[in-house]
Amino acid sequence: MLPQRRAWFGAETLAAGLVLGAVAVLSLILVVNPPLAHWLTIEDGVVEWLQVTLDAAAVALIGRHLVRDNAEGERSPLDVLTVAALIGLIIGELDVDRWLFGTKVISTAFFFKAKYALPWRLLAALVVVGVPAAVGIYALRHVRTLWREGWSALGQPWGRVLAASAVILVLTELFERPLGRVPGVPHFFLEETLELVASIGIVVAAAAHPPSRPERSATL
Repeated sequence: MLPQRRAWFGAETLAAGLVLGAVAVLSLILVVNPPLAHWLTIEDGVVEWLQVTLDAAAVALIGRHLVRDNAEGERSPLDVLTVAALIGLIIGELDVDRWLFGTKVISTAFFFKAKYALPWRLLAALVVVGVPAAVGIYALRHVRTLWREGWSALGQPWGRVLAASAVILVLTELFERPLGRVPGVPHFFLEETLELVASIGIVVAAAAHPPSRPERSATL
């Protein structure tokens, strides 16, 4: 048990170290070369693509547990919802709807403008409404297991790192506009920096995520 505890403690230490390093580098760039800081943190810029890469790595790391658990006839609802949330986050960061249609699919303009083909609008409505509804129904069906797994994860450093990262993402989204209006700071700098901090924590937590059935893995 001691090596496992050290690994869990290492997740918090590693996440803190990487976050401090990333923030220090970006802050130094902001002080020394503000135009470069602006370029790095613009929409679809270097920092945003780094976030997408880290989130995709987290999906792969947690997905391996889901694949193994599914082969054993079991799966963690917490892992399923985490992967679903990360995939949604990646799609949002990449602005896939803007690439395909030139506008945000969730905007009313997309659904009511005749220039967009009706089949595409119906498909978008199905995705925008159907997918979140399906995820919500799945969460409600497994609410007891989610509650149990959630509290269990918070008792472990990897779970606390994941929870802290989720809180940072939510707060960043809530205060997105004020963050973009701080004087002397590029418009997207604070937002993208905080989102990068969250992505670092997420991938570290995913890497430190222990097997769902460690006792079974040890016997293989």
